Amino acid sequence: MPARARPRWSIWAAAAAAAAAALAADASAADSREAGRRLFEGQTPLAAQISGQGLALPPQASRCTNCHAEATDARASEPNRAFAPVLSPDGLRRSQPRRGGPPSRYDVASMCRVLRTGIDPASVIVDRNMPRYELTDADCNALWVYLTEATR
Repeated sequence: MPARARPRWSIWAAAAAAAAAALAADASAADSREAGRRLFEGQTPLAAQISGQGLALPPQASRCTNCHAEATDARASEPNRAFAPVLSPDGLRRSQPRRGGPPSRYDVASMCRVLRTGIDPASVIVDRNMPRYELTDADCNALWVYLTEATR
């Protein structure tokens, strides 16, 4: 018995579904990047406190940009203006010694851990002046997407 040919409309429908999924993924990544930018710059407030203090920081005091320069920020080339390390895709993902610990690299899970607990990928505790944030997984992921995208 001869093989039955698929109707042409099913091929077009499958192609249209794949294109729609790709567009949705691009839109989702763009939304996530924008949400991360807003968190990083403080336009979306982050709940945080200084370790051991037990008092919530005002939103203006917990903005990432208060201390961290971005790779594209003019402060990145002025060491006295950036209080904390520059946050760049390469700097986060590259294996390197940090705070006297062994070489380590960040991924989304370890970045979320350091933001929430102050413990970096090598299990070294960051300076207590670094706020500890109350972040959802979605907020952590958005920050990660924003900080590790090459097109910031």
